[in-house]
Amino acid sequence: MKRIEQLQNLSREHHQSLTLAQKAIKASETKNVEAISQLCKEIVDDYPDVWKTHFKIEEDSIFQLFISSEGTKLSEIKAYAEVSRLCRLLTQEHRTMDHYYEQMKKGDYEILGEFGALLKKHTRMEERELFPLLEDVMSTEELNAVLKVSQDYRQ
Repeated sequence: MKRIEQLQNLSREHHQSLTLAQKAIKASETKNVEAISQLCKEIVDDYPDVWKTHFKIEEDSIFQLFISSEGTKLSEIKAYAEVSRLCRLLTQEHRTMDHYYEQMKKGDYEILGEFGALLKKHTRMEERELFPLLEDVMSTEELNAVLKVSQDYRQ
């Protein structure tokens, strides 16, 4: 799917998250303890620098903008209200994935399939629902700020 420049970094990371989600789902389905353990360890190693950072970028540059606009005139506009609703839901899903990470960190690998399923659902929602709305409702200045936050966090 073609993305505007300011959202391309996040969108590329979404491709990586879909790949990870599929690996997690498949590994879980195999019931192969060694494969599950290995993938969980990789997730635990990568999560703080890759996925936690990705979530923080989204929350700091996009979600907070729309969640903080609740109760204002902007929230009365249907598209803004929908983006706000999605941002609240996606933030909750970030916390759930943080919880799954903490469980894997403690050696609970049984949740790998749940992690994969949520990551897949979450990523698709961002790409198919949230990002198209953002392209419509955010100003160029706001989109440029998203890109700047993304670049700053990755340096």
